[in-house]
Amino acid sequence: MDQLLLHNLNIIDPFGEREFLEHASILIEDEVIKFVGRGYSHVDFEGHILDMKGKIVLPGIINAHTHLYSTLAMGMHPPRKSPKNFVEHLQEVWWKLDRALDKESVLASFEAGLMDCIQNGTTTIIDHHASPNLVDGSLDLLVNTAGSFGVNISVCFESSDRNGEANFMDELSENIRTIKKYASNPYVSPRMGLHASFTLSDESLEKVSKALQGLPECGIHIHVAEDLADEKDAQGRGYRSVIQRLEKFNLLSNQSLIIHGIFMTREDRHLLLKHGCKLVHNPTSNANNQVGVLETEIIESMGPGLGTDGMQNNMLKEAKEGTLVRAATDSPSVNYLELLFQNNPDIAVKIFGKLIGHIEEEAQADLVFYDYDPRTELNTDNFSSHLLFGFGKPSDVMTRGIFRLRNHQLVDMDEARIRENSRKQSKRLWSAMKAL
Repeated sequence: MDQLLLHNLNIIDPFGEREFLEHASILIEDEVIKFVGRGYSHVDFEGHILDMKGKIVLPGIINAHTHLYSTLAMGMHPPRKSPKNFVEHLQEVWWKLDRALDKESVLASFEAGLMDCIQNGTTTIIDHHASPNLVDGSLDLLVNTAGSFGVNISVCFESSDRNGEANFMDELSENIRTIKKYASNPYVSPRMGLHASFTLSDESLEKVSKALQGLPECGIHIHVAEDLADEKDAQGRGYRSVIQRLEKFNLLSNQSLIIHGIFMTREDRHLLLKHGCKLVHNPTSNANNQVGVLETEIIESMGPGLGTDGMQNNMLKEAKEGTLVRAATDSPSVNYLELLFQNNPDIAVKIFGKLIGHIEEEAQADLVFYDYDPRTELNTDNFSSHLLFGFGKPSDVMTRGIFRLRNHQLVDMDEARIRENSRKQSKRLWSAMKAL
């Protein structure tokens, strides 16, 4: 039994059993936290003892929805045709990017994206993948890459009709194969990925529904009502809404992840609550795409998780920017730290089937440490403000009881190689996009 005792720590675990605890210790045994608190006796302790020198520790942070395949988008050329609406933006930018991806650029995206996650303290990632010209084996590539970084990963391929029936069937097969292959892997949560209702025919949804009949523990991961075009498409097909359409095909369950939901109706929310679905809010992406702000009433009634939709991997920054976006629109305030540190762990526990996202006994030992020297007093009443507006990047990150980042340096990862390769692959990717 491997034992590691971390002492001289200051714990911040918002919405956990111990939200704020100074001069504390954490005992880790074989990837799992076994003790949290003060006064742990070092007498006769035969494991390794590590003095953390007063660092602040947070639980490993969770991103409830992202797109690692878009990692190489930063700095890419603007589209030749300026998009006039949300759907054209997808067509001219993101659907060209995903079609331009090949194995080398996909791997570079995964490596660079996951490295950035570790460097920002994000240790559990719920991903939504697309690479229409690299379907078979693409999710294995993501699982294996995530394994090398030691993170928890939820994987799916966003199945869609937009590239033809044959491509849809390949994507559906990739999802089903992956679900079966990784069903018992404790670090992998496979989902059934769907892009969005407006890119799927009734015939395709029927095929998805039949494919999931023998897989009751697996839910869908889908964009819903991100733009009004999604709702209008469902209504044009004879349904009252996207959510009603998904229910028609028995695709709503307590394992379903519903992303965005900006244009949902109250009836839609009742259906999602009835089936136990989880909503995920992505404030910076919504602001960037100018699709609107999720209503506070929806947030209060649905208790959504917090994702980035591929915009970034720094979740504390996402929470801060979500707070500021909402303030700028005169919308009622929302506690984005609640979404991040309570709702995201609730989602992770549900889909991974183990305790993730809190510093508690029997939780997986995913921990994020900060050398934070505050300019004002930090205490149990004001740590939220420090988290949103004070903290920088972590000094150390641990997953499964192993340091992946130590004193700001990646452990057993070649940062220079990953960055050099991502720059090389980004040039190839952008050139391929121009040809589309």
